[in-house]
Amino acid sequence: MIKLQAWRTPLLAVLLLAALTACDSSSTVPANPVGANDTAVDEGRRMYRDGVLPSGEPMTAIVAGDVPVLGTQFSCESCHGRSGMGAAEGTYIVPPVAGQFLFAPSPQPARPAYTVESLANLLRNGETPGGRQLGTLMPKYAIEDAEVEALAEFLKVLSSSTAPGVTDTQIRFATVITDDVDPVTREAVLDVLNTFVEEKNRNTRLESERWDRGNTPESRLPTVYREWVLDVWSLSGPESTWENQLAAYYAEAPIFGMLSGLGEGPWSPVSRFCEQQEMPCLFPGADQPQAAPDDFYTLYYSRGLGLEADLIAAHLAENVPAAVVQVYCEKHSITGAQLRVSLADHDIDVRDIIVACNSEDAISLAAVDPEATRVLWLDREAIGRIDPGQFGDNVYYSSTLLGEGGASELPDMPGQAFIAHPFRLPGKVDPAFARFEVWASTRGVALDAPRPQAEAFFACLAMKEAVMHMGRFFVREYVLDMLDHAQSLVAYLPFHPRPTLGPGQRFLNKGGYVLPVTDGVSQTDEARWINP
Repeated sequence: MIKLQAWRTPLLAVLLLAALTACDSSSTVPANPVGANDTAVDEGRRMYRDGVLPSGEPMTAIVAGDVPVLGTQFSCESCHGRSGMGAAEGTYIVPPVAGQFLFAPSPQPARPAYTVESLANLLRNGETPGGRQLGTLMPKYAIEDAEVEALAEFLKVLSSSTAPGVTDTQIRFATVITDDVDPVTREAVLDVLNTFVEEKNRNTRLESERWDRGNTPESRLPTVYREWVLDVWSLSGPESTWENQLAAYYAEAPIFGMLSGLGEGPWSPVSRFCEQQEMPCLFPGADQPQAAPDDFYTLYYSRGLGLEADLIAAHLAENVPAAVVQVYCEKHSITGAQLRVSLADHDIDVRDIIVACNSEDAISLAAVDPEATRVLWLDREAIGRIDPGQFGDNVYYSSTLLGEGGASELPDMPGQAFIAHPFRLPGKVDPAFARFEVWASTRGVALDAPRPQAEAFFACLAMKEAVMHMGRFFVREYVLDMLDHAQSLVAYLPFHPRPTLGPGQRFLNKGGYVLPVTDGVSQTDEARWINP
């Protein structure tokens, strides 16, 4: 079993003890409060997440004893997590502040239930209802009574109920696959997902019958075991119809979160749906994520082709070419736009040649200046439709679009070729993929699409670990809060170099390489990491 972080075990123990008293009839706030003031909840949510007061002004906080900071720099969510279920800063355990814990007596450390008045005293003076003075890590805020009341209204409803997609016996997930995905890749990835889910259910099927979940009626807890159910949501037709298709699937059978996913085109309709439903969507195989700056609920492996565009732009900026011409089909227009924006920062103009995605016609670059640098956002088959004599002096390829073959079988050309490569260096040992190969071979899973399959496996692994450490608190945001502190998990991620997890980080891999190609081989001896 993978250990997310050593602090998770004591924190979970604190949460479980707090939950016993939170569910007691003496609690001042019910687990699912009714009749909350919607306006106050919205104001409190903005205070908690963004550090902004109902007036629109930033909250003012004092940290480390005497250092003033704005709440927009140091919000409640920064430490207590989006879920309010607690976290850790080094050796310091940040307690849960969701209403079912905050407004209930706590056994560890012992304190009475918070009230609005005692919450105000805590925020202003750092003193708990039990008279304990908190350390300097907890900010002190200049905050009015009405603002405290708004924050309290939000905390009462924060993580107060089990998320959709969870019943007493099941937890439901879905994977999204668009109709432009190669059928072989689709089936290969589904084989991994279904095998993982079936094995997970088989290995934990007797968990609900354990005798040691408490030996008195008062101490017995409901089982945390839930059977996993995985639905496949297939999307077809124009991207403009996808959100309605997703809504129809969700209305028929709500899910707790999304696992993996596959799509050749932009992923933004799916990620918008995840944001609207406030639902964790872990690591889709999307090469054009189009993530918005304030997105929270979707985690990606990288920015995909957008990252490759920035790698190429950084490389070209070191030796500015006379001209740049990029060739792409319609579904990669977003990537083309990204390269234009990135090169504009270096005053480099770009000309576009747009070709039909599914055409078998020859692609002509005869009218392009031989000295112009070519950037080919094309797969191997489309590259083969270009006359080798039209490649010019410098050509850049996409490692993502070339696929498993890499630099092999590229056309001979008189000039220099480069590959934008946001993956582990070719020919180097990948321990994480070796572990995945063993898992697949011992379960009879054929590796017909190695990278998408390995990525799907990691998405399942991440969700499994997060759900296991959630205990009986099936809160969607808690999944993401825990993964923010699960840096050790990335040791199990194949293909992607230097991955990191952390608060506010929505892409595991943030850089890559631009590799020269000689005689059909990517040269790695002097490979330089670029973090654009």
